Amino acid sequence: MTVLAYLLVPVLVVAIAASVTWARNRQPTSLQSGVESFRREMEALSPEGDPRNRRRVDPATGRPSTAPRPAPPRRSPDADEEG
Repeated sequence: MTVLAYLLVPVLVVAIAASVTWARNRQPTSLQSGVESFRREMEALSPEGDPRNRRRVDPATGRPSTAPRPAPPRRSPDADEEG
């Protein structure tokens, strides 16, 4: 009987831990979660989702920044030919 207890207790502990892990990490299956997932995917694919088009938010106030974004540096066409 004691040998069986030594085998049964770890098996039960592992089974409980596996059940808890599975329950915490399973994908939601409700209709609302499916709609939210689709909305996130469409938002990621949209041109407005491009990080270059997003407005900056001032971390201190949480409001959009009024400062214009700096323009990226431009290279002249002749810069490639020099050298």
